[in-house]
Amino acid sequence: MTKNKRIILTILLIFALILTFDLAFIYFKENFMVGADPSFCAINSVIDCDGVAKTEYALFLGIPLAIWGVILYTTILFLTFVDKINEKLNLEILQVFKNPSSYIATLGLISFCCSMGLALVQFLIIKKICILCFVTYFIDLAIAFIAKDKGFFVSDIKNTIMDFISGVKKYLPLFLVVLVLGVSLLAYTQISLVLSPNLKQLKDNKEIEKSFIEFQKMQTNPYAIKGNTLGDADGEIIIYVYSDFLCPFCKITNTMVHKLAKEEKDIVIYHINFPLDAECNPVITNSVHPGACMLARYALAAEKQGAYWDMASAIYNIMPNMDENEILNLADVIKINKEQLKKDAYSDEIKEELDKQMQKAINFGIKGTPTIVIDDIEHRTALPYNKMKEYTKQAKARHRRAQ
Repeated sequence: MTKNKRIILTILLIFALILTFDLAFIYFKENFMVGADPSFCAINSVIDCDGVAKTEYALFLGIPLAIWGVILYTTILFLTFVDKINEKLNLEILQVFKNPSSYIATLGLISFCCSMGLALVQFLIIKKICILCFVTYFIDLAIAFIAKDKGFFVSDIKNTIMDFISGVKKYLPLFLVVLVLGVSLLAYTQISLVLSPNLKQLKDNKEIEKSFIEFQKMQTNPYAIKGNTLGDADGEIIIYVYSDFLCPFCKITNTMVHKLAKEEKDIVIYHINFPLDAECNPVITNSVHPGACMLARYALAAEKQGAYWDMASAIYNIMPNMDENEILNLADVIKINKEQLKKDAYSDEIKEELDKQMQKAINFGIKGTPTIVIDDIEHRTALPYNKMKEYTKQAKARHRRAQ
């Protein structure tokens, strides 16, 4: 490589590295820092580096494209000086780099072709443009043309392929180790999305939505368990479900916990009433679900006849038809005494029990429903079924380790 080529490439690569480090900062700022100030290149709704950085297209195999850029330009900078480095260190492994200019030209060409694909994504799909990205695209093209041999990259590509094959053959064990480590890392970043919390949250939300749709389609609870006990009475893992009988997500959660009780052993599930109704809830000023207090009293009244969970599922099954006559008719459905049910629902004992449950929720800091507490770990949101089951299994594992 001539001295002039080396100087020009070095200047371009330093500039490219500055740009990609800046792009990496923008990416992490937008994805990890809440309320961060906009970047200088977030000019309007179209020219918006920040907006591009938030999308799924800012990653490849779970790693931000800016980080890939840093790796690319660092590699090319190494190749620019590999012959000088070898003169100083005289390492046998560096002798596999026989035609560094060809490798640089090939990498620059490949990068530019990929960049054109990314440019189309920005224009046609994201409909936002990252101007810093576009600068790196043209730097890639400049690197390719500065480093290339005579002709149109044919000899460069050929040299790169032949030298790569030769190097792999010579250092096959090392190549395989690096390959396995690289694939493992990329598999982890792609699956875990550890470098993209926004995308992970979006994925989790879609997972929750999919799980909810599955249970939402169920008009009645096919997993309904009868009696006052849900799960094993002496279950080691205790799950509390704070809910409101007029909360649609609570209906879905009710179906889920019945299924969980059938599939998981050694758990017991307790339902804590927290109706968002000012009639009985002292922390509610404007009733979100008027009538929810009445429903809670009837569920607690059914418990006196050994049919708490029967009544809970029956109430959810007829949502939103919730007048008192409809509730009383449920006594016939679940085969308990209707007159006794109504009498108990308005008794001081049931009112005191409801007050006790609400006070428990208030003391615990419950503000909305459903809130699920699994082995003292609180989840202040509706959970998809697979997460509910996963957290239950984790609780069991913690108890086994503690024994």
